[in-house]
Amino acid sequence: MKHLFSLFFMLTVLSITTTFAQNNSSWRIGFGVDAGVSTTDAFKYTLGGDIRVQKDFNQHWSATFTTGFSHFFEKGHFAGYSQYGSPYNVIPVKLGVKYFVADNLYLGGEAGAGFAFEQWGTSFVYSPAVGLTFKNGIDLSVKYEDYTKNKATKNIALRLAYGFGARRLNSHKTAHKSNDLELGVSINPGVSVESSDDHILGGDVTLYKPLSGNIEATFSVGYTHMFRSYYSTYGIQDDAGNVYYNTNHNVQNVIPVKAGLRLYLADTFYLGGEAGVAFASKGNSSFVYTPSLGIKLKNGIDIGAKYDNYSHRLIQDALSLKLGYHFKLK
Repeated sequence: MKHLFSLFFMLTVLSITTTFAQNNSSWRIGFGVDAGVSTTDAFKYTLGGDIRVQKDFNQHWSATFTTGFSHFFEKGHFAGYSQYGSPYNVIPVKLGVKYFVADNLYLGGEAGAGFAFEQWGTSFVYSPAVGLTFKNGIDLSVKYEDYTKNKATKNIALRLAYGFGARRLNSHKTAHKSNDLELGVSINPGVSVESSDDHILGGDVTLYKPLSGNIEATFSVGYTHMFRSYYSTYGIQDDAGNVYYNTNHNVQNVIPVKAGLRLYLADTFYLGGEAGVAFASKGNSSFVYTPSLGIKLKNGIDIGAKYDNYSHRLIQDALSLKLGYHFKLK
């Protein structure tokens, strides 16, 4: 539930920000990719993505709100660090400031909470940074990020982002004057969140219904196959202290049925969220929710990324690309 709450919080903040930003050019929104190295021996590399909303107060000071997803790649499955058990996957939610010491050179700092998966729990996080912004919207920075709950979850990363001013948020309204339904088909290759060596392949069919100039309702049906089969074991302890172990194969095939919303933040950029039921065999069906972001071009091509979170322990959470195409339904 904490991950669902963080997603709801992110969508709410962005929606409110978009509403106010359309009449105020001092607001900006940016999409970033973060690649880095761990500063400890338990992990090797880090990779993530983020969405940042920025409010400019004057030529020197800006406030920021940032959220996203980060994955820490373990080194030799925690050789010498067996106490960790699973990779570090985290959804950071941070507030911060930027101070521009020159026209395009800034110093930044953010702090907040990191909502991590598995046994890692929630952590305080802080992140100082130094960066450069350019007139074409490119933002390049280097940051140090420390999730303080555990000594192993620290990294230094390069962030490459693209940002745009609030005035561009109005442009998508001209692209969706029609109330015509659209049908989208996509193929979704990805990897398991539990292990980046576990490959996943899926596809879906989605119906899109415009609700306003910037918002669409979505309804999707898909199919996802997890290639790796393995045993999942957990123990149950009774009142007498006896431990009983339950071992099952993971679920390899699921059929997700979901409904949601897609919010366009510019002419092509969107942020989406869906929730529903993933049907699986042998009583292993699960609740699933899926935050996403991407680019939908006017020629119908839809390219994005999504995260599928399943409530059932035998279904692997997944990070996937979305490669799709939209057809208009008259």
